[in-house]
Amino acid sequence: MILRRVIAHFKKQEWTAIALDFLIVVMGVFIGIQVANWNNARADHATEVTYLNLLQRDMRATITDLEEQIEFERFQAQQASKAVTIISQPPSQMRRRKIGMILSQLGTRRTLRIDSPTFQDLQGSGRLGLIADPLLRSEIVTHFFRINRWEAIVDKNNEQFIDNIFNRFLSNYSIGSWSWDDTVMQQSLPSTSINGLKDAHEIIDPHLHETGGANLMLPESDPFWDEVMINLSRRAKISIANVNVSENLLAATQETEAKIAAYLEGRD
Repeated sequence: MILRRVIAHFKKQEWTAIALDFLIVVMGVFIGIQVANWNNARADHATEVTYLNLLQRDMRATITDLEEQIEFERFQAQQASKAVTIISQPPSQMRRRKIGMILSQLGTRRTLRIDSPTFQDLQGSGRLGLIADPLLRSEIVTHFFRINRWEAIVDKNNEQFIDNIFNRFLSNYSIGSWSWDDTVMQQSLPSTSINGLKDAHEIIDPHLHETGGANLMLPESDPFWDEVMINLSRRAKISIANVNVSENLLAATQETEAKIAAYLEGRD
C-alpha cells in the first residue's frame, strides 16, 4: 500500500508527499523495533525475577543445611570433651560402654554438600547475563565458587583426620562399633547425627550388640589412654575447624541472599 503510494507520488514528482511517506515508514519501523525491545525487556525481567527467586529458595535450603552441619560438628566436639571427663572416672563396665559409644560416634562424620540446581541451570545454559546488575551477578558467581572451595576444606578434614587417623586408631585397637544408648548416655543424638547402628539390635546377635560388635577391648594401660587423649584432641579440633568453615559459609550465604532480596525489592 505504502509502496504504491510512493510510486504514484514519484511519478507526479510530489516530493513533499514522498518525504512524508518515507517518514511514516521510518517511524513505523522504529516504533515496531521499540515495541519488540520493550516486550523482550519485559520477558527478560520476568525471567530474571523467576531465577532470582529460585536462587533465594536454594540459598535458604543451604542455610538450613549449614545450620545442621554446625549442630552436628558442635555435638561431636562436645562429645570429645565429655569423653575426657568420663576417662578420669574409676574403671567400670559402664565407663567402658560410655567411652566406647562416644568413640564410635566420633568415628562418624557429616559430608558438606551444597547444591543449587538454579545456579547450575543459569551457568550451564549461559543465562547468567539475565541478572542485569553486574555487581549482583559477580557476587552470586563468586559465592558459588567459594562454596566449592570450602566444601573441599571440610572434605579434606574429614578424610585426613577422621577417616585416615581417628578411625584407623579405632580399628587398630579393635574398639568395635558401639550403638548409642540414650539411657546410658543420658542424652539423645541430635537429628543431624547419622547413627547407622540405631537398628542394630534388630539384626545383630544381642551379645555382639551389647559389646559393640567386638570384645570390650579398652585396655587400662597408660599408653593406650594417652593415645586416646591425643586422638580426642585432634577429633575435637577438626570439628571446631569444620564449624568455623560452616559458620563463614553460612554468613556469606545469608549476605548474598539478603542482596538478592534487596535487589528484587528495588526492581518491583
